Amino acid sequence: MKRKLQLVPFLAVPLLFGVFLVCANGSTENCTPCEDIQHAADLSAIEKRLLPNHLESIEEMDEEAREWFGKFQEGGLLFDGWKEISDEVVKRVPDDQKIKTKVTMLALGVRIGCEWSKENDVRKISTDMLKKWGKQLRKTVADSPVKIPTVINSIEAEVDSLLL
Repeated sequence: MKRKLQLVPFLAVPLLFGVFLVCANGSTENCTPCEDIQHAADLSAIEKRLLPNHLESIEEMDEEAREWFGKFQEGGLLFDGWKEISDEVVKRVPDDQKIKTKVTMLALGVRIGCEWSKENDVRKISTDMLKKWGKQLRKTVADSPVKIPTVINSIEAEVDSLLL
C-alpha cells in the first residue's frame, strides 16, 4: 500500500496562494497587493517547475529521506536551513521583488532538498554544494543585495544542469 505523505509543516503553507496573500514578513500590512504583481508569467513558470515533479518526489520519499529534507529546510544546531537563508534573502530585495523571490527560493529549495535528501551514492547535489550556495547567498545579501537575483539565477542554472 502506498503511503500518503502528510505534508511537513514548512510545505503545509499553501504553496503559492499563501505567498500571494502574505508578504515575506508574514504580515499583510504594507504588502504589495496581488493585483500589482508584475511578474505573473515568471511566477507561473516557477509553479510549473515546482509542482508537477517535486511534490511527487516528496511523496515518494521514505521516512529517512523526509527527515533529511526537513533538516535541509529547517537547519540544525550548527547550520542554518534553507528557510532561514531564504528569509534573509527576501528581506534584502526591493519590495517589488519580494513575492517573486520568495516563490523562487521556495521552488529552488524543494528541488535542491529533494535531490540532496537521496542516498549519498545516487544524489547529484552534495553537502559541499549546499555550503557553497549558502555562502554565495549570504555574501551577496551582506555585500551587494542588488545582485541577489543574479546569484539565484546562477544557482538555479547550476541545479538545472545537475538535475537534467
